Amino acid sequence: MITSLRLKQFKNFKDATLRLGSFTVLIGANASGKSNIRDAFRFLHGIGMYYRLAEILGEAYYGSARVWDGIRGGKPEVAYSGSETFELGVGMEIPSRDDGAYHLDYRIGVLAGGSVTMPPRLVQEALNAGDRLVFRTVEGEAQDGKISVALPLVEDKSGQHPRIMFFPSDAPVIAQAEDLISGLDKLQSASAVLKELRFLQFLDPSPLQIRIPSLPGHAILSDQAQNLSSVLAAICEDPAKKEALLAWVRKLTPMDVDNLLFDEDAAGRILLRLVEKDGRSVSALSASDGTLRFLAILAALFGPEPASLYFIEEIENGIHPTRLGLLVDLIEHQTRRRGIQIVATSHSPQLLQMLSEDSLKNCSLVYRLPDHPDAKIKPILEIPDARRVIKEQPVWVLHASSWFENVMNLTEDVSPQSMNGNQPAL
Repeated sequence: MITSLRLKQFKNFKDATLRLGSFTVLIGANASGKSNIRDAFRFLHGIGMYYRLAEILGEAYYGSARVWDGIRGGKPEVAYSGSETFELGVGMEIPSRDDGAYHLDYRIGVLAGGSVTMPPRLVQEALNAGDRLVFRTVEGEAQDGKISVALPLVEDKSGQHPRIMFFPSDAPVIAQAEDLISGLDKLQSASAVLKELRFLQFLDPSPLQIRIPSLPGHAILSDQAQNLSSVLAAICEDPAKKEALLAWVRKLTPMDVDNLLFDEDAAGRILLRLVEKDGRSVSALSASDGTLRFLAILAALFGPEPASLYFIEEIENGIHPTRLGLLVDLIEHQTRRRGIQIVATSHSPQLLQMLSEDSLKNCSLVYRLPDHPDAKIKPILEIPDARRVIKEQPVWVLHASSWFENVMNLTEDVSPQSMNGNQPAL
């Protein structure tokens, strides 16, 4: 489980930290930086996919097929204005064999500036397990395209000493030296970090793609949910899971769905068909966009091979406000039960009102102060006076009226006009 994300000189974040729980909601105005947080997770996901730095920022190909789209803005726009380097870090809680957990801290710093012909390169990287260093790069310039790394302490007749090795600086060391590091580290922390980063997913269901028949056997939902019919078919092989899925479909849509069937075409591809109790049916070709988006989220939460973390932008998109509460209940239930995480952005005041107390603790405001270029992150319950005001006013009213942003503008503005102690009006 990822517990924190640190962003330094990344996009419009000068230095900010996001705390994460099972269900983390990001609110804030347009252009505040919420999508840049998604880019940070995508960069880390690229590390988990073993891509080189240039591929993570740009594009990656498998043969002639493009398999990775890179980061928005690429190398020229990934670092904070005026900076040539950026740093990202994640904190993780990884289950241990004794039913406990141990904490991992991983960070990576990248040089993205310089001439247009210079590829991005590694300038620093480190991994800690608790208070113990697993590996770190050694300060100093990389030479001949390589960077020096101090690997875990090893013992010999003279005692303990770090093993210094050199690795190409065009790719993260943790991916290059995974087997070596994990072989020396009893916790196998390098492999644990890479596994966690590899199973991130950026869910953006496309009704147009969902309506295309898919081949059976594809049990991992794609980012745009192109293979939704296949994933739902895999879920329905288990009668108990199928009934749970149907129960949520009935709750989340006005359809009285009695069964899910799968039509097969001449090429062996299948397409979802929803059958109502009165015998009427509708295929994915005719189902509404909102229904298909609901089904994609259901498939992610009930699927046989879920991601460890799903990032969903504007999670309320296509969802009727009366169904948002049910969607929140589903997410909170399934994330707890299956140990997965969801990070979602939202512009919906209603959604904020429907969060449980635990989820509200993991709701953060992404904001920028007037005339300041850098974005900041603040848990809404840590905003001055927020806990008291939320007891007196519905939280959706505070969100809709920009109360959270207004408080931060006043409390962090050090101009003389802001020193009178006034709170913003609702």
